[in-house]
Parts: sequence; structure tokens; C-alpha cells
Amino acid sequence: MDEKIDTAEKKVLVDIVKLVQKKGMKGKMGDWKEFLNSNDKKFGAGMSDPSKRSHEVLAAFLKTFSKDEDLKFFGNIMRHHSNQYTLERLKDRSQDSPEQL
Repeated sequence: MDEKIDTAEKKVLVDIVKLVQKKGMKGKMGDWKEFLNSNDKKFGAGMSDPSKRSHEVLAAFLKTFSKDEDLKFFGNIMRHHSNQYTLERLKDRSQDSPEQL
């Protein structure tokens, strides 16, 4: 899962962190704000919006999760994003091709 997290787009990681917050999930270093307080001396949890954080910080937080159910949840979100991206590409392609009569 670490490799998938490392190679995921930032918007995917942002969505996962937001859902983790909403569900009240905690990794080995606590929840999102606890993680920020202990791992970001400059901003701490004062800037807790995941979209304002770097890919590296988001990935580091998500890698603190190790329970199978948590990793499965992350995988499901990543698959959802992948499926959505594929559908958008197919839609774009079909708009570019001539209509068949």
C-alpha cells in the first residue's frame, strides 16, 4: 500500500485524509491533527486543511495506518478515483469521435 500512496495523485490523498477525518480514524500517530502537532513543528495543526499540505505530509500520515480494514478502505477510495478517471477519459474520447448512425 505504501507504493500506491507514494504514487497517488495529491487530490486522491486529500480525499482520503478528509474521509479519515470524517470517520474519526487514527493511525499509529493518532488522528490527523495529532499527527500534524507531532510532525510539523512549523505549522502544527493550525493549518489542518489537507489540501494545503504537501503530498509528502499526506502520504506520511496515511502510512501510519496498518490495520487491514483501514488499508482496504484506502484501496477502495483509490479504485473509485481510478474508475472515475477512466470514465472521464472514455467520455472525452467518445466526444471526439464521430457519431455512428
